[in-house]
Amino acid sequence: MATVKCRSWKTKKGISKSWYIDYKDTFGKRVIESGFKTKVEAEKTLAKRLQEIENGYYVDSNKSLTFAQLADKFLKYYAELHLKETTLSCYQCCLKHLLPIIGDMKVLEITPNTMNEYIRLKQSTTKLSNASINKHLVLAKQILNHAIDNGLLARNPLDRLKKLKEEQIEQQCLTQKEVYAVLEVAKKHYPDFYPLLITAIFTGARQGELFALTWDKINFVEGYMKIDKRVHNKTISTPKTRSSNRKINLPDEVIRVLKEWRLRCPHSEMNLVFPNENGGFLDRHNVRKRNLNPVLRRAGVNEIRFHDLRHTFASLLLANDAHPKYVQDQMGHASIKITMDTYSHLLPEAHKKGVETLNKILAVPKQEEKKLRFGTY
Repeated sequence: MATVKCRSWKTKKGISKSWYIDYKDTFGKRVIESGFKTKVEAEKTLAKRLQEIENGYYVDSNKSLTFAQLADKFLKYYAELHLKETTLSCYQCCLKHLLPIIGDMKVLEITPNTMNEYIRLKQSTTKLSNASINKHLVLAKQILNHAIDNGLLARNPLDRLKKLKEEQIEQQCLTQKEVYAVLEVAKKHYPDFYPLLITAIFTGARQGELFALTWDKINFVEGYMKIDKRVHNKTISTPKTRSSNRKINLPDEVIRVLKEWRLRCPHSEMNLVFPNENGGFLDRHNVRKRNLNPVLRRAGVNEIRFHDLRHTFASLLLANDAHPKYVQDQMGHASIKITMDTYSHLLPEAHKKGVETLNKILAVPKQEEKKLRFGTY
């Protein structure tokens, strides 16, 4: 219990007094501060310390701070209050890698070389991609920056730490011919997967958005579905971005398939459109392993990710002259630049048409060319 206490001792001039405070800091370490000339001064200091402790940021000696202690406070007093559950879950996964290796290290002992050794260890003992390891580095920097913001550190020792070079994941998509082949196989041999597959291909919705879709979000009369949530790690959360809250138009065939599916889909207490056999959320790995990959193999199509069905949606629209603004709205992109930068490389026909357009502009009719050449008008 925090207390204010008095010390007294005899001197030649009489009895002298001083006051001291006794309390425990953020991490439960006992702290004694002495030398206060008055009780009021001691009480004011104790009140200040207790407020700092309640906010989670006071320690008697920052030299003893460990990375694990800072990480705990970062999660408790920042991440859990201000970040989405999906982001928080990602951070917790990163810490499962970081803490066993640098968790017990004192923060003042952490240097760029510390993290370079961490990188080498992860690269040699795990199959983590550079992109995944970069997430660990970014989080470590964030935790230390948060400590600076709250007066626990003077500088971030990882400020100049460079991220690893990441391999670009090549975006793939199905051709129109492949779409027909895949849907035919699914309809015949995987009838319970077919409704999810055709909806994914012809709406461009993200996998998590489809897994969280409920029947009340589908308007069969006006022909659209409303996206306002997603599933991540079997937990409902808000969509990826603000622009991801959107209405997606449903083609007539998708509406017909969904109406038929509603009559025979597994019962779900959550009213899910695409539940698992027990009425809960689908597992993304199971969907790929047990449904998508077998369908693709049977259709004679190279394996792709479920997310590539979203790329397929965009590329089919753009290849068939849909307006980029419409594609942007349906995809839930924040700007049309994202749409074009992401998908223009999938459209060789668009590049071909662009060159043809330039050739037309630059082409000078023979008659006009003669006039220019000989000066006849």
